[in-house]
Amino acid sequence: MRPRGEDRPQAARTRRSVVPSALSAGGAAALAAALGLAAVAAALATPRAAVPPRATAAQTQTTGGAVIVRDPVDTAGGFDLTRVQLGRAPDGRLRAALTLAAPWRMRDLPADDGPPGSICLRMWTVTKEPGSFPDRLLCITADARGRHMTGTVMVERGGALQRVAGATLARSSVRTVVARFSQSAIGRPDSVRFAGEASPPGCARVTCIDTAPNAPTVATLTLRSR
Repeated sequence: MRPRGEDRPQAARTRRSVVPSALSAGGAAALAAALGLAAVAAALATPRAAVPPRATAAQTQTTGGAVIVRDPVDTAGGFDLTRVQLGRAPDGRLRAALTLAAPWRMRDLPADDGPPGSICLRMWTVTKEPGSFPDRLLCITADARGRHMTGTVMVERGGALQRVAGATLARSSVRTVVARFSQSAIGRPDSVRFAGEASPPGCARVTCIDTAPNAPTVATLTLRSR
């Protein structure tokens, strides 16, 4: 869909029936696959020993209070994240902007076979061991016909994914989607470690998922000083 100016809102309908209030660990992996969160499903099914042992800091740029991560084109034949931005909007909500290397449309997200595509923001808001699974996720998906986008904020609790809030979505360009969500949706932390994730439609393997910065590297947004 052609953008009509900076952050022009698009229809964003929350599929509450798809994300139950609580899920078992197995259900979380199934939900992740249903929403197109291939990396989430893989991480939930991966033994802890296989998780990268150390998360390092990304090279970032700070502009107007927002943290920007730039990533080179490094994924052939799939969704390739080249820019991830996270900051606080004037109304106090968090604003995430995720940019792919090539133009894309909502109808590019549904899959003919396998899980649908998704664009997500992984977030770590509490102190955990390096390389651990993110405790918060913002994920953007589309309906089966590619007509409506949905932004969902989820929390990981004891191996289960729970929907805690929706996100307001907009397209600021043919390559970028912008999501706004409340700080309370992620527990109003002092800081957020984050990384973007893009999964092309039909992707059910970790090898076809792109992250920015490259995993296990993360960026950090400081929201308030202690």
